[in-house]
Amino acid sequence: MGQSLSGFPLDGFDYDSILGQCCEMPVGGCKAIHLSGGATSILLKDGMTRAPVVRFSTAKRAAELKLYLEDPDNFETLVVIFKSCKSSRFARLQDIKCAIAGKNLYLRFTCSTGDAMGMNMVSKGVQNVLDFLQTYFPDMDVIGISGNF
Repeated sequence: MGQSLSGFPLDGFDYDSILGQCCEMPVGGCKAIHLSGGATSILLKDGMTRAPVVRFSTAKRAAELKLYLEDPDNFETLVVIFKSCKSSRFARLQDIKCAIAGKNLYLRFTCSTGDAMGMNMVSKGVQNVLDFLQTYFPDMDVIGISGNF
């Protein structure tokens, strides 16, 4: 606290010199936090999410998929299906949450991705699960892979 930010490279900084490197450098990143007395943080949850939305011709069919996804035995199968996309050795399906709005079912897949941000690997795994679900729910229309659940 009370430390000046003078000397940190904000104006006139050659950003090409750090392209592909540490993005925190232009504003001092961890150095600024350290010089100002430090910070404490805690990780409450770690997961990358993808939120597809699917539509059926009836709300009853949307509810049937919701019940299918909430069955622990089916979830274990989906974990294997998710992993089988071979997009990553590290991506793992952790959880699926569901919410119905009429004939639409909004899904939120939560996945671990190791040290990677992992949006691409999560997207591929989710698509793999959606493809698998269409064998049991052929009337399922995938509206979007990211439906803002």
